[in-house]
Amino acid sequence: MKNDNKTIRSFITVFAAFLAIIMTFSACSPSGEEENSIETEVPAEVTEIPVVVTEMPLETAEPHAVKENAMGFTVDENGTVLLAGKPFYGFGVNVFTLVTREVESGTSDYKKQLDFLKEQGISFVRINFGGYWPSYYEAFDNDPEAVLGTLRKIVDYAEEVHVGLVCSLLWHDASLPTHVGEKRSAMGDPNSKTVKYAKEYVTTVVREFVDSPAIWAWEIGNEYNLDADLCDPEAEIWLPAGFGLEDNADGFDYYTSEEMSTFLAEVAAAIRAVDPDRMISSGNSELRPFSKAMHDAGLTMDPKTHVWNVAWDMDSDDDFLFMNSLSAPNPIDCISFHLQLCSENADGEPVYTASLPRFGRDVLPVQYFRAYVKTAKQLKKATFFGEFGDYLALENDERTPEEFAKLLARIREAGIQIACSWQFTGNKLYVTDEGVDGEKLNLIKAANDELAAEGKQDTEGYWSRY
Repeated sequence: MKNDNKTIRSFITVFAAFLAIIMTFSACSPSGEEENSIETEVPAEVTEIPVVVTEMPLETAEPHAVKENAMGFTVDENGTVLLAGKPFYGFGVNVFTLVTREVESGTSDYKKQLDFLKEQGISFVRINFGGYWPSYYEAFDNDPEAVLGTLRKIVDYAEEVHVGLVCSLLWHDASLPTHVGEKRSAMGDPNSKTVKYAKEYVTTVVREFVDSPAIWAWEIGNEYNLDADLCDPEAEIWLPAGFGLEDNADGFDYYTSEEMSTFLAEVAAAIRAVDPDRMISSGNSELRPFSKAMHDAGLTMDPKTHVWNVAWDMDSDDDFLFMNSLSAPNPIDCISFHLQLCSENADGEPVYTASLPRFGRDVLPVQYFRAYVKTAKQLKKATFFGEFGDYLALENDERTPEEFAKLLARIREAGIQIACSWQFTGNKLYVTDEGVDGEKLNLIKAANDELAAEGKQDTEGYWSRY
């Protein structure tokens, strides 16, 4: 989740809803009352999403032999997530500040957090395995051994308490280009300082921890696709806050999804060169409802100014498949998406999302989840629901535990194997058992216990090997 992308998300949600009203003949009332109703059955106008056969060039996963004793999550030739050679199903949580707090202040909070999560039956967590601001890379350049030593403490303790780590290596898309003195569009140039630094950095970090059984997967960044293909010719909006970009902004401060794909492929290749087995995720959020139109508009960019005009036409099923392929270039072997099913109605009031305007029609959340699973299978890749369950605007609503329980059931019903809750009351970025967070953790534990009883989550078998 990017706090500075919340405005973008709100705009996109509203715009998508507007387009859906124009493009579909829906019997649903657009009123706030109808939007706020709790879904109990499939409305007649909500249709299933088909498997797509497309003539557009797609990049399916490269087959690679996974060692029998491979550590962490691996992905087989069918896109199945494995742990110790067995299909794995489970719910984890996001612990955004597990590393950042320790790097910045040395609080040892990571021990309390990991102990607590272990007690809650959480077998793996998704973490920012580095920093948020350019200052982190400055600290790394000044004393890499000190920073790696801090990371080592956390990895070693996770190994001690048997909690797996999904490590996001380059969290914010603006940090690294800012650190090396380039614009964000430099991500699209394999010879740029940005790409070269990224590859050298991840190579160092992955090599340091490749032999730890606590590392379950590598992730490149966080939601880079939400900034891709956005461009303001006046360079006044859609710029991340806090990085000083607005002081000297121009078209090169924006990047296209093609440039993002180049960066992801280059960094993923650097990871795979050191670690031939573990799952690699882009860390992307869900695709925008009009991602292909935005991508195509980016192709019209003026190379002299790096400026283009954004397009907002709704994606088709075919577009969805193409854009997922582009957003997860090889050797990335899973399709990542994030989705928070909470929005605003016409009166600006928070409501639970009962359906989503996608592909020129309304689809239910479980159908949208299935679309990701089907698309990933077509690409022979896994599916990772990296962030779900953030009801910040509704965390005091009495229905939230019920809605969260239904969400867990929908994720399982859709066939998603691994998913992580965004688990922070009041966006405090600290996992607790207080309030709705505690109720959500209880529900996650119950789901994980059920999966373990079904033989779908054999973490004891994994850790017994080490």
